[in-house]
Amino acid sequence: MVFRDHSQEAKDAIQQATVRWLFEACILVQGQAILLATTQTARLKGSIDYQVDEGELVGYVGTNVEYAIYVEFGTGEFAENGRGRKGGWVYKDPSGEWFFTWGQEPQPYLRPAFRQTRKEIESLAKAIFGEEI
Repeated sequence: MVFRDHSQEAKDAIQQATVRWLFEACILVQGQAILLATTQTARLKGSIDYQVDEGELVGYVGTNVEYAIYVEFGTGEFAENGRGRKGGWVYKDPSGEWFFTWGQEPQPYLRPAFRQTRKEIESLAKAIFGEEI
């Protein structure tokens, strides 16, 4: 009887299945986040993207729009966990008009997108790993 080491093939199959699952899971979350994001302009929705680090086996869904964090968590008096600025403030909009605000209520889209697709992501993992491993 000759021992044959197939451990590398097994590791490669697990790696490939994991990468496939991460891409598909990120696509699910990205799509849901786009649906949930508020739209004063299409900038936020259009910027939601995903990235998979195949070396670290990590998937990311997010945006590089500078105000996205304020939409997700709120600002001022309305910020989640009471972490916002208190007492209000004034700001000038691009047209030069001044406004006073107490802040903006949170309008989460990334975290709910993950929560709403979680069961699909889990089912996807079962299907992919069942097929490939």
